[in-house]
Amino acid sequence: MKRVFRPQAEPLPTSGRGYQHVCPHCAQPLTLHDLRDGDQGYWCHGCGCGHRAGDPPPQALRPLPQAG
Repeated sequence: MKRVFRPQAEPLPTSGRGYQHVCPHCAQPLTLHDLRDGDQGYWCHGCGCGHRAGDPPPQALRPLPQAG
């Protein structure tokens, strides 16, 4: 039996491949930047908000269209 100790509303994918980072507020594509502490983060220049690359909100990942 599998127990869920911390239920998540929308679990994040196991890989970032096939997903585009977008702003959770305006849905515009985010740009990747190096942070002062050596980490990386995504930033929305239109809204002026962002998140760390390793801790995205679930709304910030949009599936890419499949290439045929």
